[in-house]
Amino acid sequence: MRSKFTLLAVAVLVLSALGLIAQAATAASGSAKNPLLSTTLGEEDDDATAINLAPAISALCQSFIGNPNPYGPTAPNIDEIVGDTIVSTGSQTGCSSAQNETTIDTNPSNPLNVVAGANDYRYFNSREGRNDSSGVAYTSFDGGATWTNVTLPKLTFQTGATGALSDMDGAGDPAVAFGPNKTVYYANIAFSRLNGGSAITVNKSTDGGLTWGDPSIVQLDGADSSGNPLPTPYFNDKEWIAVDQRTGTVYVTWSRYGPTGSPIVVSKSTDGGHTWSPFVEVNGNFVNGLTPYSSGSNPKVGPNGALYIAYEASICKTLDCTSAGDHDETMVAKSTDGGATFTNTQVAANYDFPTDEDTGRPGLTNENFRINSFPQLAIDGKTGKLYLTWADDRNGQYTPDGQSIKTNGDVFLTTSQNGNAWTPLAQLGTSSDEVYPAVAAYNSRAIVTYYTRTYDPTGIGLDYAYQTVDSGGAPTSGVTRITTQTENPQVQFVGIGLESGQILQGEFIGDYTAVAMGSDQVAHPSWTDFRGNPGTNDPNQDAYTQAISLRPGPN
Repeated sequence: MRSKFTLLAVAVLVLSALGLIAQAATAASGSAKNPLLSTTLGEEDDDATAINLAPAISALCQSFIGNPNPYGPTAPNIDEIVGDTIVSTGSQTGCSSAQNETTIDTNPSNPLNVVAGANDYRYFNSREGRNDSSGVAYTSFDGGATWTNVTLPKLTFQTGATGALSDMDGAGDPAVAFGPNKTVYYANIAFSRLNGGSAITVNKSTDGGLTWGDPSIVQLDGADSSGNPLPTPYFNDKEWIAVDQRTGTVYVTWSRYGPTGSPIVVSKSTDGGHTWSPFVEVNGNFVNGLTPYSSGSNPKVGPNGALYIAYEASICKTLDCTSAGDHDETMVAKSTDGGATFTNTQVAANYDFPTDEDTGRPGLTNENFRINSFPQLAIDGKTGKLYLTWADDRNGQYTPDGQSIKTNGDVFLTTSQNGNAWTPLAQLGTSSDEVYPAVAAYNSRAIVTYYTRTYDPTGIGLDYAYQTVDSGGAPTSGVTRITTQTENPQVQFVGIGLESGQILQGEFIGDYTAVAMGSDQVAHPSWTDFRGNPGTNDPNQDAYTQAISLRPGPN
């Protein structure tokens, strides 16, 4: 099976040959820790995101088949998944299909209308001979109490794609965003597992998420209009979407991996997603140390129409990134002319997680799932305040020569009124690992959500939790647990260790989580949960949520 690393062999060889080493420590300590972002790019369609078909490999979920689900009642946590299927082949045979990597948004004119999404593996791809990821919208009109699941039509091979998209076996990086008048946009990458094809796509709903139109193609590489493969050095990945509530202009950003880097690019639509502009590079040139090695873009549009894009990039003295002090940085790009030009602001150093040599990915101590330090951005629709969060390993324990002893993922938050000047970083969470944070804000109330290991400090269990913060980014609450039980994240997606040769359970849980807040100041976190639906099925990855009121006074 051909992975992105094969598709972009030229690009990866160029980037790997640079021998980049991050200065992933404070300037005071001066100790080098982890590789720069440019050596950890290109992850979406590698085999870790697919159901393993190797013989005699069994995912952990199979051990629960025929036995009672070991988890108790999940309320007030709510499973968003309806109509799940049973996997019929491969390492997850007999398990309920997985849903991971969550996204969620609320209707600005009706906070009870909530739309979420995830990588959804419920459909069988006959070309691959296994279930693979497709796009499914999870829609609620009662504030997240009940959900309807609606498949995005014609996005992938297994969901009836035609033309160029008939080449695409999987979909990933789901991102939803409401526009005006009950319009919802759902962006994905679509990619081939068999060749180099990749596309950025957007499906649209005009009724709050109950029905969806066919996808429009924002960018296509590696396939012609009929879906025949074409040679390409480019792969489109890590897309996100935002909408200007005043004008209805839709912006899609993504990383364009190629021979000379992975610049963040942006395309926009002014006709409701029917047509898209040629993409504009946000950081395509080497200027003031900012390299085109970047990923994890996250756009938002302010109340005044300014476009902000948070992302992570390598900052280097020279383009080969071999100098002392070269490091990764959390960046925010700002455009006041509709995405035509940008100013890029370095917000703070970003200290990537250490690479696990057995998985070949950045990871946490004693965990097998991959991790990143990409930022997420929120804008308060009433005040225009920007809230920016990410998690990194600056406080991890390392040997003098930079080998990880124990990770200590911490969540950081900073705020800004204009996207240029940012408050000092506020640290959230506990002394245990916290990862994959998300942030939402409305009318000066803000919430940051994340995974935490604090309820199982000596084990591998995860919980999802939150803290509230003030408009300056300082925490106004302690860590509040959302999940009702600590969960085992190793339930699905099994692989073989690159060095140990041992079976590694739980290699993929998605690359982010999400939270949204409506005008009613009710927050809606959405995360990959590992309990399944006790009483209905066995443990598996499902998209979960819970309504959390942040309104002042008695709730």
